[in-house]
Amino acid sequence: MNRLVCLVLLSSFSIFLGEAYDPCCAQPCQNQGVCLSKGADAYECDCTRTGYYGENCTTRKFTKGFSQKSELFTFIKSSLKPGPNIVHYILTHYKWIWDIINKVSYLRDAIMRYVLMSRSHLVESPPTYNADYGYKSWEAYSNLSYYTRTLPPLPLNCPTPDLPNAKQVVEKVLLRKQFIPDPQRSSLMFAFFAQHFTHQFFKSDFKNGPAFTKALGHGVDLGHIYGETLERQHKLRLFKDGKLKYQVVDGEMYPPLVKDVQVEMHYPPHIPENLKFAVGHEVFGLVPGLMMYATIWLREHNRVCDVMKQEHPDWDDERIFQTSRLILIGKSLSHHSQQEIPAFLKTYIRTTNSPVAPRRE
Repeated sequence: MNRLVCLVLLSSFSIFLGEAYDPCCAQPCQNQGVCLSKGADAYECDCTRTGYYGENCTTRKFTKGFSQKSELFTFIKSSLKPGPNIVHYILTHYKWIWDIINKVSYLRDAIMRYVLMSRSHLVESPPTYNADYGYKSWEAYSNLSYYTRTLPPLPLNCPTPDLPNAKQVVEKVLLRKQFIPDPQRSSLMFAFFAQHFTHQFFKSDFKNGPAFTKALGHGVDLGHIYGETLERQHKLRLFKDGKLKYQVVDGEMYPPLVKDVQVEMHYPPHIPENLKFAVGHEVFGLVPGLMMYATIWLREHNRVCDVMKQEHPDWDDERIFQTSRLILIGKSLSHHSQQEIPAFLKTYIRTTNSPVAPRRE
């Protein structure tokens, strides 16, 4: 009923302005159905792979009856298969059972594979849409330079709502008057770690626009620490003992300044030159939390280089640098799999036999 009222109001609004109205602006299709316009006053919902049918994809397919055995088996399988909420509840309770499972490696690994696959299946693959097309296309699947999207965009001629000022929304809704701890007992560092990790393969192409990405692979190479190009890497390297360039401020190690290494970085306009640090990713200057982790990994790389130099005094600068980078890639993957994923999933199951941080209640 609310969608029907919205449809009527938007139609009246567009008629008043003398503009053509697209009925898909009201988003009438439900359960992830895709709206297809059919003229100025009609639409059709594509309910493919939604499990629903009908004008607005609101009726379950199983209510039609079982005309074929395959449909019956599909219904039984879907009925017995636990939903995401049930799976999550089981994984986050009954700790004594998970303590036993974690000691049986093959059982633990099988369950972890199921958990990861079930979570990944919540996102459609291959992607249906990208940032440049509002309909299904081969480009959405094959052109990896586009960012993909799960939901289709609204038609371009939809009425634009009168949105409030962003500053007022932050002050009225988001600004806290007192500290409120996270119910999951986490902190902002967890979110920044995840964001910092993904920036090595989610790289917006500022030259072509925000709809494009420069990263055509999803490999973990720590390019956001060492630079995505060899030229940038060389500007950040000290070329001594395998280390990256750095400066010492109040007895602590920090990244070098942009003016000293001459690499491109993005900073807010009010940041003075003596506070513009140069790191592997050019946009980390816009987010303090990302710059914090860039500094941590810089210190860790140079620390590992000191260890490598002590263990292998005959190694040259290049070998120490390359070996230390491989070690940090392993460390990054280890933190991601043993710390971040369990904390994100909030489960008792471990990814390996290595000890992990206790699950946050």
